[in-house]
Amino acid sequence: MNFLDVLNVLNQVGFYDVVVPWLLFFGIIFGLLQNKKIITEERGINAIISAAIAFFIVAFTPAGTTLAQFFSTLFGGAGMIIGALLVLMLFAAIMGVENVFKEGGDKQPPIKYAVVIMLVIFAYLAYTNALGGYGRAGLSNDTLVVILTLAFILLVIWIAMSGGKGGGGNQQEK
Repeated sequence: MNFLDVLNVLNQVGFYDVVVPWLLFFGIIFGLLQNKKIITEERGINAIISAAIAFFIVAFTPAGTTLAQFFSTLFGGAGMIIGALLVLMLFAAIMGVENVFKEGGDKQPPIKYAVVIMLVIFAYLAYTNALGGYGRAGLSNDTLVVILTLAFILLVIWIAMSGGKGGGGNQQEK
């Protein structure tokens, strides 16, 4: 038996349909009740309330899908987006963009805004791709490519005309 067989057995016995969502919601609700002390400070009472709410949530089946399917799609898509953003940030670092998201990174505002705009566009594309193309407002792939190409060209022109020092803004001011 290999690891994939173990995962398949766990899936067949309902581990991902019941246990994992229950643990997720129990942990979130219990943490909120303990941290914010909404009802009481007693751990036992908060645990009982959290367990009951978590069981009700697991029993809920929205729109013909299970919570396991919903969370698999949600976290799978989020993982792809996080990975894509990491790759984009690595490319920005290779191009010499430093401290884009840190405080004090104001020395290169055109590059900073360009990177943020590209991250937003890339995140949008990854998100719509994860959803199977939903959310594109009825645009065909060809139209989307033309729009993104024009946006990229305008972004390059904007960066070039912004009066920056070039080279990613890494030159020391004299």
